[in-house]
Amino acid sequence: MIIIYTIFLYFFSIYVIKKSIFFFNKYSIIDYPTGRSNHNVPTPKGAGLIIIPMVAISTLIFFYFIDQFFFEWIAVFLLCFLLGIISFIDDIKNLSTKIRLFLQFFIVSLSLIIYIEPITNNLFSIPVSFEKYIPLIICFLFMSILISWMWIINLYNFMDGIDGLTALQVCTVAICTNLLSILGYINEEYQYFSLILFTVYLAFYKFNQSPAKIFLGDVGSIPSGYLVGFIMISCLLTNGILLPIVIVNMYYILDSSITLLIRFYKRDNVLEAHSDHFYQKMIRKGYQHSYVIKWIFALNSILLILSLLSMKLPIISFIFSILLTTALLYLFYVKKEI
Repeated sequence: MIIIYTIFLYFFSIYVIKKSIFFFNKYSIIDYPTGRSNHNVPTPKGAGLIIIPMVAISTLIFFYFIDQFFFEWIAVFLLCFLLGIISFIDDIKNLSTKIRLFLQFFIVSLSLIIYIEPITNNLFSIPVSFEKYIPLIICFLFMSILISWMWIINLYNFMDGIDGLTALQVCTVAICTNLLSILGYINEEYQYFSLILFTVYLAFYKFNQSPAKIFLGDVGSIPSGYLVGFIMISCLLTNGILLPIVIVNMYYILDSSITLLIRFYKRDNVLEAHSDHFYQKMIRKGYQHSYVIKWIFALNSILLILSLLSMKLPIISFIFSILLTTALLYLFYVKKEI
């Protein structure tokens, strides 16, 4: 049933996205090139207004028909919508960084309330002598998870800078999640959700690959990070699985983290929009978007294998993922202009 459902969803998504391009052009919802842009042609933006609701509604409909309709999923998608609305306002009005981060903090905090029970349940094994510290431990865990989720959200926003990159990354995460579920490491509902997520983003990739006909915009990149963060945090809290999702996101994690550390070292404003990411440097050197994407696709394919191997060989898989990702970043750094 899921195969037929996703085939229909793929072609329906293509139809809707194609219509949305016409709509965004008609109403001038356009991303115009600026000094730090990696595109030269005015391009419709705001695809997140289409694909995020499509992922949510398609998932909930399927869960309803297979009697796996969980309140948690409704809550997560509603909060994802709310985050998307805030991001859309930011696309238009350019909210200040402080306001944007505060609103993200509020939404992620609400999201984590769903997981208060699994967080507290994991504390029952704590020795009696440490019971008085349980409130402090819960607070520490809550804040650590909240900050990590917010980091993933903004990481996906930082990295949404060239044609096809975010779509490729979300598809890779979805494949990893699907395989983990098939292999029995995480709950069955993630198998269905990840396949729907993959299908919609694959349809979007058709229009977002170079040369892109439409962009996600903040209204798409930030909710995309929210959904990936949701997968990561929920797999950790419900199944004790984290490392595979970290490994499959290793390129995003290292590119963003190293770039921010360099900017901090140079005393640049780390909260200010910039074009210092390694993949952006490749574009400025004259390389095509498709060329850079091919390298990242090759790396992600290896990271996907390592993410699955990490269930048996965690340390080796983690080390190799860092080494390979660092090697690609170094390659991007030393590549000469063309």
